[in-house]
Amino acid sequence: DDVAEHAKGWTSGKKTLASIATGKWSAAEWQHFLLSMPQTMDKKQMADLDKAYNFTKSGNAEILFQWLLMSIRSKYEPAYPALDHFLVEVGRRKFIRPLYQELAKTPEGMTRAKAIYAMARPGYHPISAQTIDAIVK
Repeated sequence: DDVAEHAKGWTSGKKTLASIATGKWSAAEWQHFLLSMPQTMDKKQMADLDKAYNFTKSGNAEILFQWLLMSIRSKYEPAYPALDHFLVEVGRRKFIRPLYQELAKTPEGMTRAKAIYAMARPGYHPISAQTIDAIVK
C-alpha cells in the first residue's frame, strides 16, 4: 500500500521522486511501484523516472519488462534499444508476448516488432515463436 501511495503521490504532483525512500525496496516493491503508475505517461515523466531509478538498465527481468511495457505505451524512445535487446535475449513467453502485443497496436510499433522478431525468432523456443508468429503475422 505504501508503494502504491508513493506512485500516486508522485503522479499527482504531491511528492517528488527524491522524497521517496526506496533504499530498502525489494524487486517486488519496485515492480508494484511501476504497476501503480498510469498506463501511459508523458515523456518527461518517463525520463524523470528513468533518471531517478535507471529502469532502462535494470538487471531484474521483471522490473525491466514492466518498464519496457510502459515505454512502449508512452512512446519513450530512450528505452527502445533496451527493448530490442530484451526481445532478442529473452525468450520467455510471459515477457515477450505482452511486449509484442503492445508493439502491434500501432503501425510503427508493428514495423519495429517485425524487425526485432526477424533477429530474435531463431533463438526462441518453438512454442514462443508460434505465439509471436500469430502476433506479427
